[in-house]
Amino acid sequence: MFDDIFAKIYFGNTLLQYITCAVLVILGTILIFFFNRILEKKQKYIFHIFDRLTGSITEIPLHKYISPLLYIILFYTSIKSILTLPERLKHIIYIVFLASATYYGMRLLSALIKTSLTTYLRKRDKEIQEVEQKVRGISTFNNIVIWVLGIIFLISNIGFDVTAVITGLGIGGIALALASQNIFMDLFNYFVIFFDHPFQIGDFIVLDDIIGTVEKIGIKTTRIKSLQGEEIIISNTDLTSKRIHNYKKMERRRIVFSIGVVYKTLYEQLESIPALIKKIIENIEQTEFDRSHFKAYGDSSLEFETVYFILSSDYNTYMDIQQKINYNIFSEFKERGIEFAFPTRTVYLEK
Repeated sequence: MFDDIFAKIYFGNTLLQYITCAVLVILGTILIFFFNRILEKKQKYIFHIFDRLTGSITEIPLHKYISPLLYIILFYTSIKSILTLPERLKHIIYIVFLASATYYGMRLLSALIKTSLTTYLRKRDKEIQEVEQKVRGISTFNNIVIWVLGIIFLISNIGFDVTAVITGLGIGGIALALASQNIFMDLFNYFVIFFDHPFQIGDFIVLDDIIGTVEKIGIKTTRIKSLQGEEIIISNTDLTSKRIHNYKKMERRRIVFSIGVVYKTLYEQLESIPALIKKIIENIEQTEFDRSHFKAYGDSSLEFETVYFILSSDYNTYMDIQQKINYNIFSEFKERGIEFAFPTRTVYLEK
């Protein structure tokens, strides 16, 4: 009696085949469930080993990406190996399986690349915000490449002629590249900035008439906050083609300034000026005196040139110190009767 029931055919398959397929799916689901629980608990240990061996992979929620793949494979293999289906339905199930597997496979690959890239950048840069911004920019490009390859793989396995598709994409790509040449140049220069590191977010840079702090490095443009307060947006191509002065790594600032005294200044006073300026600079913190000399005879002054270093790259610190030096020079000169020169002209009249 039971043999007759199990042997009865429904939609091309016996009841026994349906039951066997259902049991296989249930058992597989249970196994995958326990596998995911184990993987979720042990993946920290697994990634710790990978990190020690390679130093390039950190924690990824593998169960979120692997579980769907395992379920898809389980359902597909159970149906394909046990049930007899019409060719059209079989082809539809194959396409659904392939599309789903490709989707989750591409997501897993994208997550692995993104995590490896994040770990690599964190070893180079300590600023988390900067690392995240770089990863977002590069991940966008990586995802485009990954998904294009995934779509080509899917189309190829479904049965379409990939050669014709690639040829069409190639022709369209050439036309698109010609139309978007500037965009691709900016994208290329974004990678130049990323790998060459001419500047980073937060760096104070000067190029041509632009002076400010780098706020954001995008795929196409870089944003600079100027000293006046406005945001300057400049393309990456224009940025990398200019000479950039980056003040971030400047450990000290070299300062050169000149003063002029009147020609009627006494010789003894002239001789005392370099030593006087040296004493003023050395008494100020964060400074390193280099030299001070009677440089030249000017049109209306005797010119002295002084060079010293400020042991800081901060511009405000430089201005504060220079201001203090100027105050002290003015005070000392006034006390000693040394007069500053200013443009004068003497006219001699003959009778």
